[in-house]
Formats: sequence, structure tokens, C-alpha cells
Amino acid sequence: MKIEWAPLNVPFHRRMETLAAAAWMALILFGELVILFIYLALLVKGNIYIQTLCVIYFIFLYQDRGAGENGGRGQGSKWLRNWTWWKLYRNYFPVELVKTVDLPADRNYLLAAFPHGLLSSAAFTSFCTDTTGWPKLFPGVRAKLVTLGFHFYIPIFRELLLSWGMVSVSAKSLHTLLTWSNDKNHPKNYDGNTSTACVIVVGGAQEALNTRPNNYQLVLKKRKGFVKMALRTGTSLVPVMSFGELDLFDQPANPPGSLLRRYQEFVKRVTGIAPAKFIGRGFFQYSYGMIPRRKPLTTVIGAPIAVPKIDEPTIEDVEKYHEEFCKALTDLFNTHKTKYIKDHENVHLRID
Repeated sequence: MKIEWAPLNVPFHRRMETLAAAAWMALILFGELVILFIYLALLVKGNIYIQTLCVIYFIFLYQDRGAGENGGRGQGSKWLRNWTWWKLYRNYFPVELVKTVDLPADRNYLLAAFPHGLLSSAAFTSFCTDTTGWPKLFPGVRAKLVTLGFHFYIPIFRELLLSWGMVSVSAKSLHTLLTWSNDKNHPKNYDGNTSTACVIVVGGAQEALNTRPNNYQLVLKKRKGFVKMALRTGTSLVPVMSFGELDLFDQPANPPGSLLRRYQEFVKRVTGIAPAKFIGRGFFQYSYGMIPRRKPLTTVIGAPIAVPKIDEPTIEDVEKYHEEFCKALTDLFNTHKTKYIKDHENVHLRID
């Protein structure tokens, strides 16, 4: 393989940005297993004081086991959301958050974000950190990115997720957040916000298998649960498109029916995680590795779609607003792709 080496005179701040991106990948890919192993090792092999602390933490974890489904911890930790690490990570690409309309803080929102990409780097940076300016662009609205519930049972790692403002993607969790009161004096609004914006990356692990540059092939046609939840809670749907997310990694060809694709889908069914075989860059060369490529990421927040509150929506109700959402998402993509995709004339949105 021909290797494109990085020049020796790369500025120090860019080296630090690359290190931040690499550390993020290591944390997300291996962090849970490493942290769980260390915790169990300390619990079994540590001295009496460390073992006591581990037991106390386990008791706390058991008592707090519902945090991921009960709204989390507000907007999370402001200190952690503004960590220097995240600023370096944001500048690595860089990541930009684009506002098209206001989101008034007197109601809640369900943001459906696309595409998933490999690890939803743009969604994490825009909604789990303050480095792209969410609090200033949408004052009074707390962003809550949702993820699989089992992550909130991993010792220590769960504290990171909660500090970023993340919650479980379960129906109970979404219903709890989307029905929170918008009264500023309500106890659940202790973080100073009066509105909640739940962010769900609808395509999930299945969509991650489509990750390759400019392949805007979304998994959306049969995914209607988020629309049903919006109807049950009377929550406005907001389309979100992250341009550049698919340019960070490439994958070997894995068309439906291929051996690689069948293996990936089998593992996804069993574990909920798609084992994507990705190709990024390394520290000192740009040809291959686990670090995302340095490509601009732009997350565009579309206009909210008002939906009525229907306790038991019919199939026709769900179909109607799902179709309206798909049209709004397509319009959002076509309106902004000319600004953020170089070969935009040959790049089209495909909804599967």
C-alpha cells in the first residue's frame, strides 16, 4: 500500500488536535471494556480500602441504575462539556453547528439526526459539548443525545455519559424527557433550561455499515418509532443533517448479501453493535489507521415540524408525519449540500 506521510513541520497545535481525535476513538472503541476490567480487577485484587470504595460505588450504581432512563443529570457537567480536550477535538475537523430557525424554549423537541456515520462524531461534538455554541444558538434548550441503555450500566463510563448530558434511547426515557414541564420553577429544570431537545441518531448501527465518503444512504424508511413517540407526546420533530460525517472513514465493499455484510449484521443482531471495518488515518501518515480523517463537519438544524398530541396514534397518523419528516429532511439536504459537499451535483440522498 502506498503511504502518504505527514510532513515533519506540522504545527504543535495540530499534533495536539490529532491526539485529541485519537484519544476520543480509543475511549469510544475500547473505553468500556478497559474501565470494566480495571474496576473488576480492583474489586478482586485491590487492598481493603480500594475494595471498600469499589463496593460503595457498586451500591451507588445500583441505587442510581435508573439515571439513564429518568432524565439523566440535566445538561450534564458544564466543566466537562467545555473541556480543553473537546475544543481540540472540535478544531481537529473542525465542527460547525448551523442554525436555520429559532427553537423557542417554551416547548420540547425531538431532533432526528442523520447520517450516523461510524461514531456520530458531529452529533457528539454538537450536542454533548458546548464547543460549537449550542447554548448561545438555542438559549434555554438543553440538548440530550440518546444512546443504547446498556452503556449506563458500565461502572465509571456511565458517569462520563451522564456528565455529557446523555440518556437512554428507550421509550420510557424519551417519554420522560419529552413530557418534562417547561416551567422554569419546575425542580427538573434546575440547570437553568426550560426546554428539552432529545437527539436521536435514527439510522443507528445499521446505518453505520453504509459509512463511506458521500454515500448518503439513510436507514429511515421503516424506522417510525420516533414519529410515534413525537405524536404521543405532542413534540415537534426537527430534521438534522451532518455534512462531512461520511468522509471521516472508508470501509471495504460490503454490499447486502456479501459474506462481510452477513457477518456484520449477525453481530449487530446479537450485540446491537455493528462491527464496521473502517479505514481512517494514523498519527504520522494519512493512508490508514483508526483516527478519523481531518474533514470539515457541519451539523445543520432544520425547522421544527409541529405534530398534534395523539395518545394512541394510528398507522395512518404515523405514516403521514413520517412522510412529512422525510420530505423536510430531503429538502434540508438539497438546500445545504451545495455549500458543504464539493461534488454536490453527483451526491444524492437515498432513504432506505
